[in-house]
Amino acid sequence: MSKPKKLPLVAICGRPNVGKSTLYNRLVRKAAAIVHDEEGITRDRHMATTQWNGRTFRVVDTGGIVESPIDPIVKKMQDQVRIAIAESSVVVFVVDGRTALTRIDYELRDELLKQGKPIVLAVNKLDNEALEQERHEFHELGVGEPIAISATHGLGTEPLVDAILRHLPAAHAMPDEPPPAEDENERKENVTYVAVVGRPNAGKSSFINAILNEDRVIVDETPGTTRDAIDIEFRSNDRDYVLIDTAGLRKKAGIKKHVEHFSVARSLRAVRRADVCLLMIDATEGPGEQDMRSAAYCQEQGTAVALVWTKWDLVEDKEARLAELKDALDLKAPFLSYAPMLSISNVTRTRLFKTLELVDRLATQARQRISTGKLTQFLSRITDEHRPPSGKGKAPKILYITQASAQPTVFVLFVNQAKLFHFSYLRFIENRLREEYGFEGVPVRLELREGEPQK
Repeated sequence: MSKPKKLPLVAICGRPNVGKSTLYNRLVRKAAAIVHDEEGITRDRHMATTQWNGRTFRVVDTGGIVESPIDPIVKKMQDQVRIAIAESSVVVFVVDGRTALTRIDYELRDELLKQGKPIVLAVNKLDNEALEQERHEFHELGVGEPIAISATHGLGTEPLVDAILRHLPAAHAMPDEPPPAEDENERKENVTYVAVVGRPNAGKSSFINAILNEDRVIVDETPGTTRDAIDIEFRSNDRDYVLIDTAGLRKKAGIKKHVEHFSVARSLRAVRRADVCLLMIDATEGPGEQDMRSAAYCQEQGTAVALVWTKWDLVEDKEARLAELKDALDLKAPFLSYAPMLSISNVTRTRLFKTLELVDRLATQARQRISTGKLTQFLSRITDEHRPPSGKGKAPKILYITQASAQPTVFVLFVNQAKLFHFSYLRFIENRLREEYGFEGVPVRLELREGEPQK
């Protein structure tokens, strides 16, 4: 079978705060990138598939181009912009229509012309008819007809898209793909969504880059380098994944900037979207309070989770350290006993692709549904083996059991009186469910309802 052609890529670039992320969100029809007045919010390359006028293409949002970057993170941001431009079929050059052109605008113009890519000039923030006339001042850039837009209000979007499509390959040369999902709850079929979560500097972005074998996301020792959740489509062994690189989750007290609230919110949303969460913990530090909060959030959302010990190449006595880490987990998070563990090194690539095998296994476990017939037989066996302990008065009885949902995995027990059931007996049922059906890494929720189910 021939490898499908990649969709053409449209790169959005410009200096900071000209509205690139707002335009990106407008083109992909969802709030995929954080939009904020603070400069430097976009650091990594956001990429998504969109469809306009029956044509399907990818769009990439980039960080703002700055003059003579000194900060190492900013330098890496600029590298990401250049990679996006080099990979693109068309470049949308965004300028601020309400301010004069700057030296950075001209320098970027020169760089784009050297690349030889088709350029579409978008003059943003022109949100009324009077301001629309300001676009003519931008002819001096010499990169074609300036298109007046307001990314915030959606004005000028159609002419801009028409200009983009004129430079893209013919429609018949592109793979036949459905329109992109406009809602975060709409997902691509036969794709496993994997959220990579953990504290800052746990090795999340390094893991993504190592798996992809490219510098797809920025890696730096500075905590908080990743600010947004980045979706990255990836294929391995004929399986499709979306890897979601997230900002480091930290204590509420440590969230000082307004933008960090957005970052944490995006990370939590990534957990809700995911089939599997890889909770990455620095093996040299061990599990911390915030790691336990993250694990508890995965459990609360019903998302399958695996614990991944990173930086394993820095551990000397590996056997002893693994025993210490297991003991620490047993003490701090006994509720995580169902979660598998794996130690990896992004540097030496130790067990790197074992994580994908683990993801496949957990995703299968998370999606499984047990028929009511099998559950009835299961219930009969375990109640014969160990009946619910009776207190004073009426004896507790389970009348019926059924699986209400998968992802989250919820079982409903119809009982005579819910208050008669001790939590220890529910734990016994959960343990037996896991023995019988697996559910490795999957939170299992038991709900009690009184009376017979409605037929």
